[in-house]
Amino acid sequence: MGNSTIFDDVLRTIQERRPKLLISLVNEVFHTNYAENTKVTRLPEEYQKVVSKLVADSCNRIEKQIYHFECQSTNDGNMILRMVEYDFMIALVDSLSRKDKKKIRFPRSCIIYLRATKNTLSEELMEIEMADGQTFTYRVPIIKLKEYSIDEIFEKNLLILLPYYIINYEKDISEIAEDKMKTEKLVLEYKRIISRLEEATKADETGLFWDIVKMMQRVMRYLLREESELKERMGDVMGGKVLSLPSDKLREERAAGIKQGISQGISQGISQTISALIETCKELNATKEDTVARIVKKFAMSKEDAFALVEEHWNEKG
Repeated sequence: MGNSTIFDDVLRTIQERRPKLLISLVNEVFHTNYAENTKVTRLPEEYQKVVSKLVADSCNRIEKQIYHFECQSTNDGNMILRMVEYDFMIALVDSLSRKDKKKIRFPRSCIIYLRATKNTLSEELMEIEMADGQTFTYRVPIIKLKEYSIDEIFEKNLLILLPYYIINYEKDISEIAEDKMKTEKLVLEYKRIISRLEEATKADETGLFWDIVKMMQRVMRYLLREESELKERMGDVMGGKVLSLPSDKLREERAAGIKQGISQGISQGISQTISALIETCKELNATKEDTVARIVKKFAMSKEDAFALVEEHWNEKG
């Protein structure tokens, strides 16, 4: 599987499961002021047929405006041509759906460059000349991942960029893996990132924290695929934090549900939490025994009950 597929898939996953993460990005790029609870609507089926054929990454409507984002690892020189193609087709389908045959409205589009150099521009431009000689410039703004620090990502609520942040270290991965001090520095930074993410999502009760962590894991596993020890260390950071989410709600659920044991029924919230933790351990290639030990330690559960849950989940998901 190519890296571009992984990067694109993360954005598509966000679009499908966590579309509201797009709102802060839209506000950042287009200087809009949508509230966090503004409805984000995936394009209807007739759009999706066109978009899927063109393999567009993200295309949604916020209020009356369509927003189109493409996640690009590098600039291959043809991106502006593809953007014009995508946007024209999206605008055409929109016109047909509105039954307005005399006006097409282009989407507001943006390219997210995950890797950028000093030559990467702040926008892509295309001069379009009509048959009657009229010309206009088609402009597509660019977001460059490297220009956003962790502080800015959290201050601007650009959590949509978090899964990709590890790409900033891509060129130094081998060096970091061979140097214990640099390894510890990266581990410490990600411990802080996960803690800040926990704080930023503490009011959310829909599993946003875990969804973002899992997307971070996907990108991280790919970039660290050649460095098994570093991959394992970073996996412990990501998986370990998921296994110790210290929120008041979780503690209350432990007291109400886990304390009584699975024989009396685990609360739905805790059951879902443990299922997510077991799945995370599986993705990190942990053994059943290690997974049981973590659950026993973190949830004050008997080894027998923890093993029963792990065994059941392994059989269902395996």
